[in-house]
Amino acid sequence: MEISYKIVPVVDRDYFPAAKKLIQEAEKSICISMFVMKIGEKPSSFVNLLTEELKTAAKRGIKIKILLENQGANQSTLDFLGGIRNIEIKFDSLQKTTHNKIVIIDKNTILIGSTNWTKKSIGHANEANVVIKDKEASEYFQEYFDRLWKDSSKDISLFENFTGDIIPLIDRQYFKVVKELMSKSTQRIFIMVYGYKLSKTGYTKAKGDILADEIIKAKRRGVETKVLLEKSNFNEQLNKMNSATIQYFKKNGVEAGFGSRNIITHSTVVIIDDAVILGATNWSYSGLEKWHNTDILMREKGIVDFFVNYFEQKFNSYLKSN
Repeated sequence: MEISYKIVPVVDRDYFPAAKKLIQEAEKSICISMFVMKIGEKPSSFVNLLTEELKTAAKRGIKIKILLENQGANQSTLDFLGGIRNIEIKFDSLQKTTHNKIVIIDKNTILIGSTNWTKKSIGHANEANVVIKDKEASEYFQEYFDRLWKDSSKDISLFENFTGDIIPLIDRQYFKVVKELMSKSTQRIFIMVYGYKLSKTGYTKAKGDILADEIIKAKRRGVETKVLLEKSNFNEQLNKMNSATIQYFKKNGVEAGFGSRNIITHSTVVIIDDAVILGATNWSYSGLEKWHNTDILMREKGIVDFFVNYFEQKFNSYLKSN
């Protein structure tokens, strides 16, 4: 059977060369939905170099659309690229946060994951992405992008069903898929996310609480369970939130810990048995229940093995320092 797609992991410092190459190889179109795209003060910064590549692509006739979250950090990029021929760039609706980090090339290739176009995200943080050459998945995300471009004020509902080794996940679909996989897990559940918030009351069933229940139930039936969360050197509110979550898991027998303060753990990697899910979704109330997010589920063995190793490396290294 011929394989119709190609998946390449793009983690940590791999992102800049991968994104640059995709932009340079684009033949018809580039569509980007990005939470933060912040041009730096130095022309040599990663984001400046990528935006210059976009300008070069536009000059050779590539049609480019960029949808940015409506926030001040993105204004400089909107000003820099606005008005350039073949580039359309705009903010999303103020009614909803667009937290995506996705680049779509020629409707047949996607770069999807956790990396924002910022100096820290591209140049310093732990980030997990993949490049996928798959026409069906790319066209699906293109349709999702087009719907957001038209009106990003509300959730985009599932509009096509996928089976097989690659399954795109949009908005509220993420929670349902993760929960179902967890409930059936028999081998492992590994979680690496930037922020994970549990409700304070203890009796409400927010989606983050429901997923925590599934992890604990899996642990009690013998599934290997590990959770790694960000430990910030500047955001104590995030640390307080993640600390409460870590303590809750530890109390219930789940291995859990902080990443290092020396590097931002921004990767969103969920490994459940023989599947890996990565993308933009944080495990906060807003991330799971309100924001626009793009994620991807993959079952290709080589890719799952790669991200198991990636997770184990970060988890083992960071727990030694705690």
